[in-house]
Amino acid sequence: MRVSVHGVYDLITLKNLQDSGADAIGFDLRAQSLNLVPFHVLKTLIPFFKLHQNYLAFENDKESTINSFLDLLGDDSQKFTLQLRDEKYDPKFGTIKADMAWFYHPEGDWEKILRVDSVKEIFLPLRFQEDYSKNKKLWSIINERELFVHLHTQSASDFDIIHNQKNLSLSFDLGPEVEDSFRTINQGKLSALKLWRGKYETAAGQ
Repeated sequence: MRVSVHGVYDLITLKNLQDSGADAIGFDLRAQSLNLVPFHVLKTLIPFFKLHQNYLAFENDKESTINSFLDLLGDDSQKFTLQLRDEKYDPKFGTIKADMAWFYHPEGDWEKILRVDSVKEIFLPLRFQEDYSKNKKLWSIINERELFVHLHTQSASDFDIIHNQKNLSLSFDLGPEVEDSFRTINQGKLSALKLWRGKYETAAGQ
């Protein structure tokens, strides 16, 4: 089982997730996000990266904005996969020179977006499961392009029923369930999530 956690904005949480066994960690550069990480803080976190995959989240940002962040990161930009949460297709999908992951939305331009060569992964929010589970054309494109699929939720507790399925890639955003207050992560709650126990159990059973 693979676990991705998004919305990290401090070093303590980064290290906690590394110790807990997170396979991928996401950093949010969306201007309206509650988990926005200031760019200067992000730069201080990069030296502590280990072998996990890293995402940079954007939503409806201009190509010039995204490229400016990549330029500022320099060689460190290669340590990130772009995670675009735009609903609609934008030419930047085909012109930005970086691997991308896209967040599915049933009203989004999913067919056009998923045929872009640089899009390698898709995040499927569980709240849209009824829609995408029946969408044969969507799954045909996913299989044709061999896109890596993640199941995503706003709450890790939503995975309690399926967390022991070893072939799944599970993804969630940090939020109130692991916070003491706004933007104050309770590290004990984070490390005690059932998700981690399921990850260790499936690893031990391989």
